[in-house]
Amino acid sequence: MSTEFRPHRLLRSPHVQSILASVKLRRTLIRRRSRSMEQQSQRHLLDCGAGVKLEAHYSPRTQPRALVVLLHGWEGSHDSVYLYSLANHLFEAGFAIVRLNLRDHGGTHALNPELFHSARTDEVFG
Repeated sequence: MSTEFRPHRLLRSPHVQSILASVKLRRTLIRRRSRSMEQQSQRHLLDCGAGVKLEAHYSPRTQPRALVVLLHGWEGSHDSVYLYSLANHLFEAGFAIVRLNLRDHGGTHALNPELFHSARTDEVFG
């Protein structure tokens, strides 16, 4: 059995895939499928040291297969369609999920006095 990704011929263009990923209908369908995960979701403020606080959304499972921590992309957040979709897929497969907002993402601008900088990975590890 081949594990190579082969999308339908109409969906092979990466541009088409990028456009379809952000269609409003997709967000609505994913939200509907993700009700169980969202009902379990708990918002937490994490103290990362040096006065830095990050927001996390934790969806626990009883006897999870493992804990998966998901980080969004450059302009994303815990609520981005692609991250939310992946989180729900993993949640339904039995994993506990943490969707972590990086500094100044997902409406967390007021948590920290300094601005986001992509090289500040130490605060995520904290």
